[in-house]
Amino acid sequence: MGKGFYISKTLGVVGVILGAGALATIIALSVVYSQEKSKNEVKPTDGEVVTTTPTPSNDPWDQYRLPDTLRPEYYHLTLWPRLHMDQNGMYIFTGISSVVFTCVKETDLILIHANKLNFTAIDGHLARLIAVDGVTVPTVEATWLQVETQYLVIQLSGVLTVGGSYLLDTEFQGELANDLRGFYRSEYVEDGVKKVVATTQMQPTDARKAFPCFDEPAMKAVFLITLIHEPGTVALSNGMDEETINTTIDGVAVTWTRFEPTERMSTYLLAFIISDFTYISSAEEGVLIRIWARRKAIGEGQGEYALEVTGPILKFFENYYNATYPLSKSDQIALPDFNAGAMENWGLITYRETALLYDQTRSSNGDKETIATIISHELAHMWFGNLVTMNWWNDLWLNEGFATYVSYLGANDAEPEWGVKDLMVLYDVHGVFAVDALASSHPLSSKEDEINKPEQINELFDSITYSKGASVLRMLSNFLSEPVFTQGLQAVNSTPSLDLPRSVNDIMNRWILQMGFPVVTIDTSTGELSQKHFLLDPESVVDRPSEFK
Repeated sequence: MGKGFYISKTLGVVGVILGAGALATIIALSVVYSQEKSKNEVKPTDGEVVTTTPTPSNDPWDQYRLPDTLRPEYYHLTLWPRLHMDQNGMYIFTGISSVVFTCVKETDLILIHANKLNFTAIDGHLARLIAVDGVTVPTVEATWLQVETQYLVIQLSGVLTVGGSYLLDTEFQGELANDLRGFYRSEYVEDGVKKVVATTQMQPTDARKAFPCFDEPAMKAVFLITLIHEPGTVALSNGMDEETINTTIDGVAVTWTRFEPTERMSTYLLAFIISDFTYISSAEEGVLIRIWARRKAIGEGQGEYALEVTGPILKFFENYYNATYPLSKSDQIALPDFNAGAMENWGLITYRETALLYDQTRSSNGDKETIATIISHELAHMWFGNLVTMNWWNDLWLNEGFATYVSYLGANDAEPEWGVKDLMVLYDVHGVFAVDALASSHPLSSKEDEINKPEQINELFDSITYSKGASVLRMLSNFLSEPVFTQGLQAVNSTPSLDLPRSVNDIMNRWILQMGFPVVTIDTSTGELSQKHFLLDPESVVDRPSEFK
């Protein structure tokens, strides 16, 4: 995918609609802010909201997977997080979203993910539908929140036109909680002063906590992000900032930062951050590389090592994938309060401080090795995972297992004297053998319909997915040879979705679709070989016995 952004006819029309609405957005946010000051929040019961008790049902809104009737194209999203508590001791954010989607199958129903958001009624409903390109638009009959499956449901008076484009408007408010999920706040103390950062962690299913969206990995779209923030703070997102305006909303001084459109991408890769951080930077063949962190950490030089290795690792992966880095910049930011080790948001990678910052006075050589490997893991995703993406979470192992495997290759190239490539056996292969020998292990992949609920998806982020996934791919690379493996990878990387070729699946299915590994027994009297599923406790009961022949 190229770096340029080309305007289609549909986007041109949408641009006129959204451009004309820019001032309206400021006014609308001012109204929302005034409401927030007087009432603190829009109650979940405002408008037409129905909270239902989860029961078995065939209704589309009771299914955890989106129907295949709509395809998102563009989001125009404006968010305003408050970095100070309101009169009730809460941190909140307000937002306005306009999503353009195409109808691909006839339907009179719109399902879009939303979780823990309070909506402001528009024309008596929780959303407004507008036609694009002159198609007929049915009226909105009813809207409600389906809490169990995390949907905003819009019931229409008639069907949408197949091939037609529509724009869905929503206004909403959420809590900027400290739960490390979705759009949240991170707190730290510097020089005795408490500071607050508004940041994100969308993977796997928490973009819906930040704004209404089609929150599945295959539902890629272009995002046009605008952030409203306090003067003196810095706003970051996946793309470069295009315009910054200082203005006031309801007497409050704010800065309005608009970002360039993103590449077509999944919702779980979206990121936006507001802080008073600073950065150091360099350029690698036209790509701006910036390391962001607390001002004190940057002043002490703790970002220097990350900046030093990022350029060479990026170059390594460009050669490895035989594809140029698809973005104009690579921001990496160290957060004081971050649950994951790191997150591969496209163009704005987030890290724990210990995963990105190297303090020469306190950090060890092992810390430096960890930093290089984690940076390599996240940069590997910029192609394999972000540009080419799994269709559903049941194939997460291919995304994370591959990034884990090649992270050693990238770090080894940046620091060749360390022999990092060989450490994978110690860090991943040996450790996951012990886990995979338990009856509680699970296959690398499963059927799509077995992974539906957010909690089921979250359970996949474990050592089997990362370490066994990496070990199996290492095994595949070893018996194919690294050059052949790399050629196959480059072929996969030229497709929009992340899938193994059928010929590889035929070879690897016993390692992918069943848990465990075999123990080989040799009968020394006959020379006969046999193998069976190895368990640390041979008496343990396995739900799905694995067969090895």
